[in-house]
Amino acid sequence: MVTPVRKEDMKKYRDNSNEHINAKSVTIKEVYNLLLKEVQMPTLQPIPFDTYKTIAATLENLKEQEYDGIDANIRDKIVKLMSVSVTLLLDIRHSKLLEEHMRGEVQNGKPSSLHSRILPAVDYSKLTDEEKYILDAEREFDGRKMAVLAATLQGRPKVLESISSRILSKQTVVRFIKPMEQFIGVNMTRYGPFQEEDVAVIPFENARSLMENEIAVQLDIQPIS
Repeated sequence: MVTPVRKEDMKKYRDNSNEHINAKSVTIKEVYNLLLKEVQMPTLQPIPFDTYKTIAATLENLKEQEYDGIDANIRDKIVKLMSVSVTLLLDIRHSKLLEEHMRGEVQNGKPSSLHSRILPAVDYSKLTDEEKYILDAEREFDGRKMAVLAATLQGRPKVLESISSRILSKQTVVRFIKPMEQFIGVNMTRYGPFQEEDVAVIPFENARSLMENEIAVQLDIQPIS
C-alpha cells in the first residue's frame, strides 16, 4: 500500500532542502576542479547532484554582499570566473551526451534518436536533475522531428496538417516592454492595442515576431485553455 505524501510534509521537505542549499557554498577552485576533470576524462563524470543549486546559491550570496574598492573588484572577478566555469562545465557535459548518442548510431548502423534510444543507466545516473531537465526537452524535440519525417516519408499529409494546426493554435503569455498597436493574429483574431507592461495571451507565431523585435518578452506561464 502506498502512503500518500501530505502537503505539510512536502512543504517541510522543500523548506529544509532550500535551507540546506543556502547553507552550502562552493569555491571557484572546486568548480574549476570539476571542470578540469570533465575536460581531461573522455566519459561523463559524476558530479554532486546539487552542483548547480550550490553554485547558484554561492553566486546569489556573492552578488548580495556589499563591497567597496578592491574587494568589490575581486568579488566581481570571482563571479565572472565562476559563471564562465559553470557554463563550460554544462556545455562539455552536454556535448558528451550528444557524442554518446552518435556512438550509438554508429554501432547500430542506422540513425536513432534521443527519444527512442534510452541513455545507459551508468550515464543517466551521473546527471543532475537540471541536466535531466535539458535531456527531457531534447527528447521531445527529437521526437517531434521524427514524427514530421515519418509522416512525410509515409505519405500522411493529414498528419502534417494536424501538426501545422497545432503550432498555429499554440498560445503563449507575453509581457509588452514597448507599446504595440492593434494587430491581427495568425488565427485572424484582433489583439491590442497594448501598453508597456501589459500582459496578454497571444498566438505563439505572433509572439515570436514581437520578441524578435524586442517589443515583448515571453513569460514562463502556461495559458489557461
